Amino acid sequence: MSAPLSRALPCLVAVLAGVAAGCGGSATPFTARAVAGPVAVDPAQPCSRQPELARLGGLTAPAPEAAGPVAATFDRVANTVTVSQGAGIGLAALSRAVDDPGALREVTPGRWLLGADLVLLPGAALRVAAPEVQWLGLRSDAGRMATVKVLGGRLDVAGSCVTSWDEAAGRADTEYGEGRAYLLARDGGQMTIDWSELRFLGFGAVESYGLSWRTAGTGGGITHSVVSHLYFGLYTYEIDGLQVTDNEFHNSVLYGVDPHTASRNLVIERNVVHDNGKHGIILAEDCTDSVIRDNVVYRNAHHGIVLFQRSDRNTIENNESFRNVAQGINVNESAGNVVHGNRVYHNGESGIGIGQTSTGNRIDRNVVLSNGQDGIRLVTEAAQNEVRANSLGNNVRYGIYVDTMGTSDIRENSVFGSRVGVLLKNTEAEPSGNDVFDNREGDVVQR
Repeated sequence: MSAPLSRALPCLVAVLAGVAAGCGGSATPFTARAVAGPVAVDPAQPCSRQPELARLGGLTAPAPEAAGPVAATFDRVANTVTVSQGAGIGLAALSRAVDDPGALREVTPGRWLLGADLVLLPGAALRVAAPEVQWLGLRSDAGRMATVKVLGGRLDVAGSCVTSWDEAAGRADTEYGEGRAYLLARDGGQMTIDWSELRFLGFGAVESYGLSWRTAGTGGGITHSVVSHLYFGLYTYEIDGLQVTDNEFHNSVLYGVDPHTASRNLVIERNVVHDNGKHGIILAEDCTDSVIRDNVVYRNAHHGIVLFQRSDRNTIENNESFRNVAQGINVNESAGNVVHGNRVYHNGESGIGIGQTSTGNRIDRNVVLSNGQDGIRLVTEAAQNEVRANSLGNNVRYGIYVDTMGTSDIRENSVFGSRVGVLLKNTEAEPSGNDVFDNREGDVVQR
């Protein structure tokens, strides 16, 4: 059952796991990432990062005038500004075209208030950018909320801060249960966010989650930005190729990053995702062929990273997922995914969970340590999965737990320091070539 393997990999994790079996003096220790406590954001002063982000993005030049005429109408009954023509429109140019301060006005230099819904149709391209726009507040109070809908047009936000705003209360709108301002791109619209802040947006109605891209042909992305206190930090529906890179997503009501329903070919890289009210990153319902790589995911109120319901052929690679309330990585009812090279530790339940009808997934070369239940957990109808060359140390219950009738390939893993190294229950799995040692109540147990 247990063939001697090199114990160099357990040595790498000896400091965190509290196990030093076979370690030489030259081993490089694994160290847990140090992170700050929860981030406090004052709703009365929500744009804490805007000057820094604008400077880092090199956004210091005055905004150019719109190229060509601006076609904009304001329907006062519907309280909607509709823009149908104009390239590179800034807020100053749009304000002149609308000519109604109740709909759009500059409150103080660089600070703007949108009091009406704004719709960008094909042929219209709006740029909300520093230094012209340092802060755009979207009216959001008990009487009315303003939304920005990119319906075939284009919106670029660069170096600015966009929030909901309740003028009477003098703060961003924190009462999402009553409806709240939001951004939405759909029907082929393009929305890009770069070097910006988005805070206190969205609520639970469909299309209104805070920052959303919906329907085929819609695109864009978000980079180098901070997103917090939205309903969902980011949501997609049937989107192809969205880029989500180098951002921070924190303290949203439910998910940090939530691609959904037939979204595919997504790149989710180098983000920091923490302290969200449910999962950190989740791909759900037929989200396929995407990459979740080099992210740091922690302190989320359920799982860290999730693949759910036919989210197939994705890669979860080189992420660090820790101190989440439930599992660090969860794959559920999804197939053909690769979970490779991740560091998963100090999660409240198991490190990596593979469950329901998940088949044909490869879980290899992960370091999985000191989780509150199991290191790697295969349960229910999970079958034909490969668990190979992982290092699993000091997980509270089982290093590897298999409770499924399906077969799985479990080999070349190093499993140490748990209550039981490998527990096999109701399974046809046949582990081989693993190095299982120093587990308190048994190395390999069959029940």
